[in-house]
Amino acid sequence: MMPQNEIAPPGWVLRFLRFFLKKEYLEEIEGDMEEIFQDNIESIGARRAKRVYALDMLGLLRPVLLKHFRILPPLNQYAMFRNYFKTSFRSLGRNPLTSFINVFGLSVAIGICLVVFAVVEYDRSIDRFHVNKDDVYLVTFFGDIDGATHQYGRTPRPLGEMMKADFANVRNMCTVQDGGVVVKHGANTFHERVRYTNAQFLNMFTFPLKWGTAGSLADVNSIILSEEMAIKYFGDENPLGQDILVKFDETNSKAFMVTGVAQKFPRAHAIGFDFLINDQNMRVADSTYNASDWKAFVNATFVQVSDRAQVATIAHGMEKYKRLQNEALKDRPIARFAFVPLADLHEQSADIRDDISVDAPVTSFVALSIIGVFMLGLACFNYINIAIVSAARRLKEIGVRKVIGANRLRVVVQFLSENIVITFFAMLVGLVLGVFVFAPWFTGVTHRQVDVSLVNGNLWLFLLAVLLVTGVASGLYPAFYISRFEAATIFKGSVQFGKKNPLTKLFLSFQLVLACVFIVGAITFTQNIGYQAALSWGYNQRDALYVSVPDAAAFGKLEAKLLQDPNVLSVSASRHHLGKDMASAVAIAPGKQYEVQRLSVDASYFETMGIERVAGRVFNDHQQGDHQRIVVNQLFAKNMAVANAVGQVFEMDGARYEVIGVVKDFHADSFYEPVVPTVFTMATEDQYRYLTLRAKPGAEQETYATLKAHWTALFPETPFDGGRQEELFTWYFDSVDIQARFGRPVAGIAILLVALGLYGLVTLNVSGRTREFSIRKVLGANARNVAASVGKQYVVLTVVSLALGAPVSYVLIKALFASMYPDPMPISLSAILLAMLLLVGVLVAVVSSQVRKVLKASPVDGLKVE
Repeated sequence: MMPQNEIAPPGWVLRFLRFFLKKEYLEEIEGDMEEIFQDNIESIGARRAKRVYALDMLGLLRPVLLKHFRILPPLNQYAMFRNYFKTSFRSLGRNPLTSFINVFGLSVAIGICLVVFAVVEYDRSIDRFHVNKDDVYLVTFFGDIDGATHQYGRTPRPLGEMMKADFANVRNMCTVQDGGVVVKHGANTFHERVRYTNAQFLNMFTFPLKWGTAGSLADVNSIILSEEMAIKYFGDENPLGQDILVKFDETNSKAFMVTGVAQKFPRAHAIGFDFLINDQNMRVADSTYNASDWKAFVNATFVQVSDRAQVATIAHGMEKYKRLQNEALKDRPIARFAFVPLADLHEQSADIRDDISVDAPVTSFVALSIIGVFMLGLACFNYINIAIVSAARRLKEIGVRKVIGANRLRVVVQFLSENIVITFFAMLVGLVLGVFVFAPWFTGVTHRQVDVSLVNGNLWLFLLAVLLVTGVASGLYPAFYISRFEAATIFKGSVQFGKKNPLTKLFLSFQLVLACVFIVGAITFTQNIGYQAALSWGYNQRDALYVSVPDAAAFGKLEAKLLQDPNVLSVSASRHHLGKDMASAVAIAPGKQYEVQRLSVDASYFETMGIERVAGRVFNDHQQGDHQRIVVNQLFAKNMAVANAVGQVFEMDGARYEVIGVVKDFHADSFYEPVVPTVFTMATEDQYRYLTLRAKPGAEQETYATLKAHWTALFPETPFDGGRQEELFTWYFDSVDIQARFGRPVAGIAILLVALGLYGLVTLNVSGRTREFSIRKVLGANARNVAASVGKQYVVLTVVSLALGAPVSYVLIKALFASMYPDPMPISLSAILLAMLLLVGVLVAVVSSQVRKVLKASPVDGLKVE
């Protein structure tokens, strides 16, 4: 063991003290600390003594004992910074063109960033206005089907009540089930969606009522309306106490008393309601309703916990429910239950199937964020180039400052201060552009309301961060680049300013690459409109009409009328309909499970919808045995991995089915979704919910009017719910068009910023070679010689940049389209070539403007330049 007097205190502590403490105190302090250290070794041991020694060192870092460091100039020199600000304002006034370019470029980028911030902030705030957002959880489960694990938001009907009874930590519980109904009040009759839930819903979710009481939801005869529905049915009057009729189907209806009207929902909400009624009314809507049926699912089960820390314990205690569900649904075994807090539900909804919340368009937000960052980068690169150009006129000022004592660091601080002032003005202009130009433009193009709220504290923190980051990032290089020149060199006139500045050319290369990406994206999104419109749906949408019917009797009455119309070629019935209503199921074969989309249709549905058969046969009306047979699409047949899908047998929903035919793949949803494995089963008459018809070519409009007229005559009490098949996905083509209309202006702004950056760099080159060009002109140089001299370095720069930009654009845009579409449009060579031509045109235009400027300048004046 080492003797006590040989144990030395930590060396790093001594070095630290000697660096920071004044010399006049150092010897005495070291001696005292050494004595205390040796005493501590005796009393508390060497290891603890060293820790105490280090802590004592921290206690000695007092202002009175510290050295006076003069590494940085004092930041409280008010007069110095006042001078910097005056210089900034004077520089802005003396150089209006460059000032405009600097401020305009940064302000446009900041304005775009504000819109991106508002969109992302809005998405992050969705459903976070609820007081209990951190205590309310959506119950979900994970299931393994087709060899993949998926999370589901729908849960068994009895789960919520059992959890409330079994877990003391579950304070409240509510289930949510949505259903289609017809709502009637006076002359107002509409198809609506009603939400069945229990009395705890309005305790768990913060939806304050404008009129009425939340507790009335416990009454099975009460109904609570959203403000929008109250205005729709009752106008501006208070509807409390009035009756409203809800028709669940043709035979079941019930009158409810309005006992509550919700206040207008916050705009940032995904979970809401039109009508709320007690879930006991499910027994009226469905005569077979069984609250204990584990095979029946609700749209959502929410639980509110007393202690969030115990959620993991609840999750571990869900084995009982897992066993009950797996016993009830052997074809859909689950792996585990999980809980998603309401505060995070919207952000995670894209990964949860059958989720009650609205899917968050993650790709859109990522793309918007990238656009904002790229635009800010383009503006910063612009500023760097323009700042160096404008500083060329201030070399003597820099030389004078250095002569009277300013070191390089002071010059750097001066330029950074001036840059922050300019960025501040750009931020103010950008704020105006963001609020009054870009936000309304974004709303008009995307039909998505975006508000830049000036009372949002996060907005001002964001702006402060943008001010500091942009001010420093765009000004750091020009400040260090300009401050490196020595005073003697400046006054001798030997500074070759602008001749050798490779970094600015590198910045311009980045700009050209980014601009190429934006332009290729805008062109490709524009081309995508025609590509998507030309894609085949896999069935014939043209001249197809549909209408929702309440039952088979209604279908029969309407069919009899329509078949008398010579414009009607065929009529079919179905439980489901393409683009409107599809079910999911699990098809089980020995050793395999397939998650499939299921449509129950009659025998004529394939002909009416133009779905092509490729193998076997489709259903026949005269063969009742077809109720135990299925028709599959090509993708399902391919997934079977057998030579012939016809004749294969599957079990589905507890019944055995034989494959009798294969039809061509088709899109039952928009082109944002991939084609999925699909099975058709034969619909029984009691399942008829849709009538579909095919009209003669060119007679669709007339037939549609006839269809509506027959409906009004036959069912005057039931509103018409139908339309043209082609119009089912109008929203989809609108969204594709929005992408193009959004991309083109963004690409235009990118081109403008690149043009400004190129202008700055070319101007830098020309301003640094004024005397050279004057000598060339005196010696007889013509326009071609001057153009070649000015543009030759930029030709190489542009060729290299576009050689990089073309493949980068191809890869990035291809990846973006692949993330948006299962069957993306190929990136055409024409889009890349057009982008390159546009950028070459910008280069030619900028160089030409400078060449004209040189040719117009007097050689005599140029030779006088110092």
